[in-house]
Amino acid sequence: MGAGGLAALPLVRAESDVVFEAGLRMAAVALLALVAALVLEWPPLVPASLVLLGALYGAQLAVDDASLDSGSALFAAGALVTAELAHWSLEERERVKADPGEQLRRLAFVSLLGLGALVVAGMLLAVVDEVGTGGLVVDLLGAAAAAAALLAIVLAARSRDEA
Repeated sequence: MGAGGLAALPLVRAESDVVFEAGLRMAAVALLALVAALVLEWPPLVPASLVLLGALYGAQLAVDDASLDSGSALFAAGALVTAELAHWSLEERERVKADPGEQLRRLAFVSLLGLGALVVAGMLLAVVDEVGTGGLVVDLLGAAAAAAALLAIVLAARSRDEA
């Protein structure tokens, strides 16, 4: 999706002129910060630019009183992939030669990371939607989450005892 797509999503969805005009300025500053991070090789500007883009998306949702939908999951996955690609770009400037095939492995990893983020965010949105309606499904999800938490605690204790 990239930073341009992350900036465009809330601007395209904006229902009021105020959100669009302010959002356009925020998007320009966020994109400028990302470009500056890459050109000046200053990694702290990468998360700053993504925070601005996230704030823009959140402001559009709040001001326009829009609901969370699949665009939210897409935005989350896009932000993660954008951050990974920006940091990868900064790491590639180091004078250390990568192992053969390392770039393809990393590209596959970033792609799977983005796809995983999209799936997890979509599932979380579905759970949030279901929690709003309540019922047996919510009770079963709660019980499964409690069992998973208990299992994680038991496994962590076992691995600590073995170490």
